[in-house]
Amino acid sequence: MNNIVNICFSEGAGAKFRVAIRMNELDGQQKVIVLSDDLSHGPIKGGVNIEERINWGSIVDEGDYFASYGAEDLKENYNTFHNEISKIDDKDTLYLWYGSSQEFCGMLYALELLKDRNLNIYLINATDTVVKDKDNVYLARDTGDIVPQYIDKYTSLKQKLNSNKYKQLLDTWELLKNDNSILRVFKNEQIKSVDENYFDIDVLKYTPKGFRNSAEIVRAIIENSDVEISFDYVFWRVKKLVKLGKIDYACSEACHGTFESMEIKITEEGLKHLSTNQKAMSVWKNNKKSLDEEEYMINEYIEEGRLEEKISIAKKLKDVLDSKTIADNTGLTIGQVKNL
Repeated sequence: MNNIVNICFSEGAGAKFRVAIRMNELDGQQKVIVLSDDLSHGPIKGGVNIEERINWGSIVDEGDYFASYGAEDLKENYNTFHNEISKIDDKDTLYLWYGSSQEFCGMLYALELLKDRNLNIYLINATDTVVKDKDNVYLARDTGDIVPQYIDKYTSLKQKLNSNKYKQLLDTWELLKNDNSILRVFKNEQIKSVDENYFDIDVLKYTPKGFRNSAEIVRAIIENSDVEISFDYVFWRVKKLVKLGKIDYACSEACHGTFESMEIKITEEGLKHLSTNQKAMSVWKNNKKSLDEEEYMINEYIEEGRLEEKISIAKKLKDVLDSKTIADNTGLTIGQVKNL
Protein backbone atom coordinates (compact mmCIF):
# COMPACT_ATOMS: atom_id res chain seq x y z
CA MET A 1 0.00 0.00 0.00
CA ASN A 2 1.28 3.47 -0.88
CA ASN A 3 2.36 5.82 1.87
CA ILE A 4 0.13 8.91 1.89
CA VAL A 5 1.89 12.22 2.47
CA ASN A 6 -0.29 15.28 3.12
CA ILE A 7 1.47 18.55 2.31
CA CYS A 8 -0.15 21.76 3.53
CA PHE A 9 0.89 25.38 3.54
CA SER A 10 -0.16 27.16 6.72
CA GLU A 11 0.13 26.63 10.46
CA GLY A 12 -3.66 26.57 10.70
CA ALA A 13 -3.85 23.71 8.20
CA GLY A 14 -1.17 21.77 10.04
CA ALA A 15 -3.13 22.16 13.26
CA LYS A 16 -6.29 20.74 11.64
CA PHE A 17 -4.39 17.65 10.49
CA ARG A 18 -3.01 17.12 14.00
CA VAL A 19 -6.58 17.30 15.32
CA ALA A 20 -7.74 14.81 12.65
CA ILE A 21 -5.01 12.37 13.72
CA ARG A 22 -5.96 12.70 17.41
CA MET A 23 -9.62 12.09 16.49
CA ASN A 24 -8.60 8.99 14.47
CA GLU A 25 -10.16 10.59 11.40
CA LEU A 26 -6.76 10.46 9.71
CA ASP A 27 -4.57 7.36 9.79
CA GLY A 28 -1.67 8.04 12.12
CA GLN A 29 0.61 6.39 9.56
CA GLN A 30 -0.05 9.20 7.11
CA LYS A 31 2.64 11.84 7.09
CA VAL A 32 1.87 15.56 7.32
CA ILE A 33 4.38 18.13 6.04
CA VAL A 34 3.78 21.83 6.73
CA LEU A 35 5.27 24.95 5.15
CA SER A 36 4.29 27.87 7.37
CA ASP A 37 5.71 30.83 5.41
CA ASP A 38 3.12 32.93 3.57
CA LEU A 39 4.54 33.17 0.05
CA SER A 40 1.54 35.18 -1.18
CA HIS A 41 3.32 38.33 -0.03
CA GLY A 42 6.92 39.44 0.14
CA PRO A 43 9.82 38.89 -2.27
CA ILE A 44 10.07 35.77 -4.44
CA LYS A 45 11.70 37.40 -7.48
CA GLY A 46 14.07 34.88 -9.03
CA GLY A 47 13.11 32.28 -6.43
CA VAL A 48 12.52 31.84 -2.72
CA ASN A 49 15.49 33.10 -0.73
CA ILE A 50 15.16 32.30 2.97
CA GLU A 51 17.18 35.30 4.15
CA GLU A 52 15.02 37.61 2.03
CA ARG A 53 11.91 35.96 3.47
CA ILE A 54 13.19 36.52 7.01
CA ASN A 55 13.96 40.15 6.22
CA TRP A 56 10.44 40.57 4.84
CA GLY A 57 9.00 38.99 7.98
CA SER A 58 10.78 41.59 10.10
CA ILE A 59 9.21 44.35 7.96
CA VAL A 60 5.58 43.23 8.17
CA ASP A 61 5.84 41.95 11.74
CA GLU A 62 7.69 44.53 13.81
CA GLY A 63 6.73 42.93 17.12
CA ASP A 64 9.13 41.52 19.68
CA TYR A 65 8.14 37.92 18.92
CA PHE A 66 9.47 37.87 15.36
CA ALA A 67 12.68 39.61 16.39
CA SER A 68 13.21 37.13 19.24
CA TYR A 69 11.84 33.88 17.82
CA GLY A 70 10.14 34.32 14.44
CA ALA A 71 13.26 34.43 12.28
CA GLU A 72 14.66 31.24 13.78
CA ASP A 73 11.26 29.53 13.62
CA LEU A 74 10.94 30.41 9.94
CA LYS A 75 14.43 29.17 9.13
CA GLU A 76 13.82 25.94 11.04
CA ASN A 77 10.52 25.37 9.24
CA TYR A 78 12.16 25.78 5.83
CA ASN A 79 14.94 23.37 6.80
CA THR A 80 12.43 20.79 8.04
CA PHE A 81 10.24 21.25 4.96
CA HIS A 82 13.15 20.78 2.55
CA ASN A 83 14.37 17.75 4.48
CA GLU A 84 10.94 16.07 4.43
CA ILE A 85 10.46 16.87 0.73
CA SER A 86 13.83 15.27 -0.07
CA LYS A 87 12.69 11.99 1.54
CA ILE A 88 9.67 11.60 -0.75
CA ASP A 89 9.98 8.85 -3.35
CA ASP A 90 7.87 7.09 -5.98
CA LYS A 91 6.32 4.78 -3.37
CA ASP A 92 4.53 7.75 -1.83
CA THR A 93 1.17 9.22 -2.80
CA LEU A 94 1.11 12.97 -2.27
CA TYR A 95 -1.93 15.06 -1.34
CA LEU A 96 -1.23 18.78 -1.79
CA TRP A 97 -3.89 20.86 -0.02
CA TYR A 98 -4.77 24.43 -0.97
CA GLY A 99 -7.54 27.03 -0.94
CA SER A 100 -6.08 30.46 -0.20
CA SER A 101 -3.46 32.68 -1.82
CA GLN A 102 -0.93 31.59 0.81
CA GLU A 103 -1.64 27.92 0.24
CA PHE A 104 -1.65 28.13 -3.55
CA CYS A 105 1.71 29.93 -3.62
CA GLY A 106 3.12 27.41 -1.15
CA MET A 107 1.85 24.58 -3.33
CA LEU A 108 3.55 26.05 -6.42
CA TYR A 109 6.80 26.26 -4.48
CA ALA A 110 6.46 22.63 -3.38
CA LEU A 111 5.75 21.51 -6.95
CA GLU A 112 8.94 23.26 -8.04
CA LEU A 113 10.90 21.28 -5.45
CA LEU A 114 9.21 18.02 -6.50
CA LYS A 115 9.54 18.38 -10.28
CA ASP A 116 11.20 15.77 -12.52
CA ARG A 117 10.70 13.00 -9.93
CA ASN A 118 7.80 11.08 -11.54
CA LEU A 119 5.66 11.19 -8.41
CA ASN A 120 2.03 10.28 -7.75
CA ILE A 121 0.50 13.67 -6.88
CA TYR A 122 -3.07 14.73 -6.15
CA LEU A 123 -4.33 18.26 -5.57
CA ILE A 124 -7.12 18.99 -3.09
CA ASN A 125 -8.89 22.35 -3.12
CA ALA A 126 -10.36 22.49 0.38
CA THR A 127 -12.83 25.21 -0.64
CA ASP A 128 -14.62 22.92 -3.11
CA THR A 129 -16.15 20.68 -0.45
CA VAL A 130 -19.57 21.42 1.01
CA VAL A 131 -19.89 19.82 4.45
CA LYS A 132 -23.31 19.39 6.06
CA ASP A 133 -23.52 18.45 9.73
CA LYS A 134 -27.06 18.28 11.13
CA ASP A 135 -28.44 21.80 10.58
CA ASN A 136 -25.07 23.38 9.80
CA VAL A 137 -23.30 23.93 6.49
CA TYR A 138 -19.53 24.46 6.36
CA LEU A 139 -17.59 25.97 3.48
CA ALA A 140 -13.86 26.23 4.11
CA ARG A 141 -12.04 29.37 2.96
CA ASP A 142 -8.73 27.52 3.14
CA THR A 143 -7.31 24.25 4.45
CA GLY A 144 -7.08 25.74 7.93
CA ASP A 145 -10.90 25.93 7.87
CA ILE A 146 -11.59 22.25 7.17
CA VAL A 147 -13.75 20.21 9.56
CA PRO A 148 -11.39 17.42 10.78
CA GLN A 149 -14.09 14.79 11.29
CA TYR A 150 -15.03 15.07 7.60
CA ILE A 151 -11.51 14.85 6.20
CA ASP A 152 -12.48 11.84 4.03
CA LYS A 153 -15.09 14.01 2.31
CA TYR A 154 -12.40 16.52 1.34
CA THR A 155 -10.00 13.86 0.08
CA SER A 156 -12.76 12.25 -2.01
CA LEU A 157 -12.57 15.29 -4.31
CA LYS A 158 -8.83 14.97 -4.94
CA GLN A 159 -7.67 15.64 -8.50
CA LYS A 160 -4.83 13.68 -10.09
CA LEU A 161 -2.06 16.00 -11.27
CA ASN A 162 -1.19 15.12 -14.86
CA SER A 163 1.93 16.25 -16.71
CA ASN A 164 0.17 19.02 -18.64
CA LYS A 165 -1.34 20.54 -15.50
CA TYR A 166 1.99 20.20 -13.71
CA LYS A 167 3.76 22.12 -16.48
CA GLN A 168 1.05 24.79 -16.45
CA LEU A 169 1.47 25.29 -12.69
CA LEU A 170 5.26 25.46 -12.95
CA ASP A 171 4.93 28.03 -15.74
CA THR A 172 2.61 30.06 -13.51
CA TRP A 173 5.18 29.94 -10.70
CA GLU A 174 7.90 31.14 -13.08
CA LEU A 175 5.74 34.09 -14.10
CA LEU A 176 5.13 35.00 -10.45
CA LYS A 177 8.84 34.76 -9.65
CA ASN A 178 9.70 36.99 -12.60
CA ASP A 179 7.24 39.68 -11.53
CA ASN A 180 8.66 42.44 -9.36
CA SER A 181 5.66 42.25 -7.04
CA ILE A 182 5.26 41.71 -3.32
CA LEU A 183 1.61 40.60 -3.39
CA ARG A 184 -0.11 37.68 -5.08
CA VAL A 185 -3.85 36.95 -4.97
CA PHE A 186 -5.61 33.63 -5.67
CA LYS A 187 -9.20 34.01 -6.85
CA ASN A 188 -11.47 31.89 -9.06
CA GLU A 189 -8.75 29.24 -9.48
CA GLN A 190 -6.31 31.86 -10.80
CA ILE A 191 -3.25 33.36 -9.13
CA LYS A 192 -1.88 36.73 -10.18
CA SER A 193 0.55 39.41 -9.03
CA VAL A 194 -1.15 42.62 -7.92
CA ASP A 195 -0.09 46.03 -6.59
CA GLU A 196 0.84 46.15 -2.92
CA ASN A 197 -2.12 48.53 -2.32
CA TYR A 198 -4.62 45.96 -3.67
CA PHE A 199 -6.44 45.66 -0.31
CA ASP A 200 -6.29 49.35 0.68
CA ILE A 201 -9.90 50.06 -0.28
CA ASP A 202 -10.97 47.08 1.86
CA VAL A 203 -8.97 48.51 4.76
CA LEU A 204 -10.54 51.96 4.43
CA LYS A 205 -14.13 50.78 4.02
CA TYR A 206 -14.01 49.02 7.41
CA THR A 207 -12.21 51.86 9.21
CA PRO A 208 -14.76 54.12 10.98
CA LYS A 209 -14.68 57.88 11.41
CA GLY A 210 -14.35 57.50 15.17
CA PHE A 211 -11.43 55.81 16.88
CA ARG A 212 -11.72 52.05 17.30
CA ASN A 213 -9.31 49.27 18.23
CA SER A 214 -7.10 48.49 15.26
CA ALA A 215 -7.09 44.71 15.82
CA GLU A 216 -10.91 44.63 15.72
CA ILE A 217 -10.90 46.52 12.43
CA VAL A 218 -8.30 44.22 10.90
CA ARG A 219 -10.36 41.18 11.91
CA ALA A 220 -13.41 42.72 10.20
CA ILE A 221 -11.37 43.34 7.04
CA ILE A 222 -10.14 39.74 6.95
CA GLU A 223 -13.53 38.19 7.75
CA ASN A 224 -15.33 40.21 5.06
CA SER A 225 -12.74 39.89 2.30
CA ASP A 226 -13.67 37.67 -0.64
CA VAL A 227 -10.15 36.22 -0.51
CA GLU A 228 -8.08 35.18 2.49
CA ILE A 229 -5.61 37.85 3.63
CA SER A 230 -2.76 37.59 6.09
CA PHE A 231 -3.23 39.43 9.40
CA ASP A 232 0.36 40.72 9.26
CA TYR A 233 -0.02 42.01 5.70
CA VAL A 234 -3.22 43.93 6.51
CA PHE A 235 -1.57 45.52 9.54
CA TRP A 236 1.37 46.50 7.38
CA ARG A 237 -0.99 48.23 4.94
CA VAL A 238 -2.76 49.99 7.83
CA LYS A 239 0.59 51.40 8.93
CA LYS A 240 1.32 52.45 5.34
CA LEU A 241 -2.05 54.24 5.17
CA VAL A 242 -1.19 56.03 8.41
CA LYS A 243 2.01 57.31 6.79
CA LEU A 244 -0.02 58.40 3.74
CA GLY A 245 -2.39 60.39 5.98
CA LYS A 246 -5.45 58.28 5.14
CA ILE A 247 -5.74 56.72 8.59
CA ASP A 248 -5.07 58.35 11.95
CA TYR A 249 -4.12 56.53 15.15
CA ALA A 250 -4.12 57.17 18.88
CA CYS A 251 -2.90 55.33 21.95
CA SER A 252 -5.70 54.74 24.48
CA GLU A 253 -5.32 54.06 28.19
CA ALA A 254 -5.41 50.32 27.43
CA CYS A 255 -2.69 50.65 24.81
CA HIS A 256 0.36 48.46 25.45
CA GLY A 257 2.65 50.25 23.03
CA THR A 258 1.95 47.87 20.13
CA PHE A 259 0.16 48.98 17.00
CA GLU A 260 -2.38 46.17 17.45
CA SER A 261 -3.53 47.71 20.74
CA MET A 262 -3.86 51.23 19.34
CA GLU A 263 -7.03 52.83 18.01
CA ILE A 264 -7.43 54.01 14.44
CA LYS A 265 -9.91 56.01 12.37
CA ILE A 266 -10.25 57.12 8.77
CA THR A 267 -9.18 60.68 7.90
CA GLU A 268 -10.70 63.13 5.43
CA GLU A 269 -7.94 62.17 3.01
CA GLY A 270 -8.90 58.53 3.48
CA LEU A 271 -12.57 59.31 2.84
CA LYS A 272 -11.60 61.20 -0.29
CA HIS A 273 -9.76 58.13 -1.55
CA LEU A 274 -12.62 55.83 -0.52
CA SER A 275 -15.17 57.98 -2.38
CA THR A 276 -13.57 56.92 -5.69
CA ASN A 277 -15.21 53.52 -5.15
CA GLN A 278 -18.99 53.90 -4.77
CA LYS A 279 -19.59 50.31 -3.67
CA ALA A 280 -16.92 50.51 -0.97
CA MET A 281 -18.24 53.89 0.16
CA SER A 282 -21.71 52.39 0.52
CA VAL A 283 -20.31 49.61 2.72
CA TRP A 284 -18.50 52.20 4.87
CA LYS A 285 -21.68 54.25 5.37
CA ASN A 286 -23.69 51.20 6.39
CA ASN A 287 -21.16 49.83 8.84
CA LYS A 288 -22.01 50.04 12.52
CA LYS A 289 -19.25 51.40 14.71
CA SER A 290 -19.40 48.41 17.00
CA LEU A 291 -21.30 45.22 17.68
CA ASP A 292 -21.94 43.79 21.11
CA GLU A 293 -21.81 40.02 21.66
CA GLU A 294 -25.56 39.50 21.21
CA GLU A 295 -25.62 41.43 17.93
CA TYR A 296 -22.58 39.46 16.74
CA MET A 297 -24.34 36.13 17.40
CA ILE A 298 -27.49 37.33 15.63
CA ASN A 299 -25.44 38.31 12.60
CA GLU A 300 -23.71 34.91 12.62
CA TYR A 301 -27.11 33.16 12.48
CA ILE A 302 -28.21 35.48 9.66
CA GLU A 303 -25.07 34.64 7.69
CA GLU A 304 -25.66 30.90 8.21
CA GLY A 305 -29.19 31.34 6.85
CA ARG A 306 -27.89 33.23 3.84
CA LEU A 307 -25.37 30.48 3.13
CA GLU A 308 -28.06 27.80 3.20
CA GLU A 309 -30.19 29.98 0.92
CA LYS A 310 -27.29 30.39 -1.53
CA ILE A 311 -26.79 26.63 -1.63
CA SER A 312 -30.50 26.02 -2.16
CA ILE A 313 -30.63 28.53 -5.04
CA ALA A 314 -27.49 27.09 -6.62
CA LYS A 315 -28.93 23.56 -6.57
CA LYS A 316 -32.08 24.74 -8.36
CA LEU A 317 -30.05 26.51 -11.05
CA LYS A 318 -27.63 23.65 -11.81
CA ASP A 319 -29.85 22.23 -14.56
CA VAL A 320 -30.37 25.66 -16.11
CA LEU A 321 -27.09 27.60 -15.90
CA ASP A 322 -23.39 26.79 -16.06
CA SER A 323 -21.35 26.59 -12.86
CA LYS A 324 -19.47 29.85 -13.43
CA THR A 325 -22.67 31.87 -13.90
CA ILE A 326 -24.20 30.32 -10.78
CA ALA A 327 -21.02 31.02 -8.79
CA ASP A 328 -20.92 34.64 -9.95
CA ASN A 329 -24.51 35.19 -8.85
CA THR A 330 -24.49 33.35 -5.52
CA GLY A 331 -21.05 34.13 -4.14
CA LEU A 332 -20.11 30.45 -4.01
CA THR A 333 -16.99 29.19 -5.78
CA ILE A 334 -17.16 27.25 -9.05
CA GLY A 335 -15.87 24.16 -7.26
CA GLN A 336 -18.54 24.43 -4.56
CA VAL A 337 -21.29 24.70 -7.19
CA LYS A 338 -19.97 21.67 -9.09
CA ASN A 339 -19.88 19.57 -5.93
CA LEU A 340 -23.35 20.37 -4.59
